[in-house]
Amino acid sequence: MTDLDLVEQALRIIRRSDERGVPLRLLGGLAVRVSSPSAVSHERLLRSYADIDLVGLSRDRWRIKELFLELDYVPDERFNALNGRTRLIFYPPDGERHVDIFLDRFQMCHSVDLRQRLFPGYLTLSMADLLLTKLQVVETNVKDMQDILAILLDHQVCTGENPEMIDIAYLGKLASSNWGLYTTINDNLQCTTEDMVNFLNAEEQAKVKTRVEEIMKILDETPKSIAWQMRSKIGRRMEWYELPDEVSR
Repeated sequence: MTDLDLVEQALRIIRRSDERGVPLRLLGGLAVRVSSPSAVSHERLLRSYADIDLVGLSRDRWRIKELFLELDYVPDERFNALNGRTRLIFYPPDGERHVDIFLDRFQMCHSVDLRQRLFPGYLTLSMADLLLTKLQVVETNVKDMQDILAILLDHQVCTGENPEMIDIAYLGKLASSNWGLYTTINDNLQCTTEDMVNFLNAEEQAKVKTRVEEIMKILDETPKSIAWQMRSKIGRRMEWYELPDEVSR
């Protein structure tokens, strides 16, 4: 199965889910490919894709299961029985490249609540949420950095939701109540400005640098909660993240 086949498969699932009134939105690297032209056209940002990642609502989990059965997908019975309240896995008829569905939250190094973020008419999560799912990774790899750069290269920042832009006010609000998330995002933005020289030309670097600076500025300027301030006093002496285990299939 080619990457293009994988994209078509993902879009077919999302369109069918919308027809059924069961919102599912694409996330992960494939979502970046769908929403950011540079992920397809920029030679240094090209990458491969292992599977389809979606997010839905836990209240719809039984309807999601019915939808995938209608599409001839095979459930991972053991995994779904153990994790079905937060996550589901299905396999296409050919058994290649599974579909991983997060319910309500994206839980990796940090937990991101997405229950109010499945916007009507969108194929993917919002650009801010897509960027956030990459910036919350503590141990980023080359593919993560390629996705971060593709998003920042192709999408301007704004304050307020826009399907083609990165809502930095939303990012600032999330980080202002969670010192750990704030710290990981800042660390990765710093890494982005350092690593982008390996992927982008000078003009592209200038564009990304400006957008990184705008994000970091609003992260710093957004008023912090009392919980954030208290956790900041402990700082890095205590771990502020979790390292997720790979899904065992």
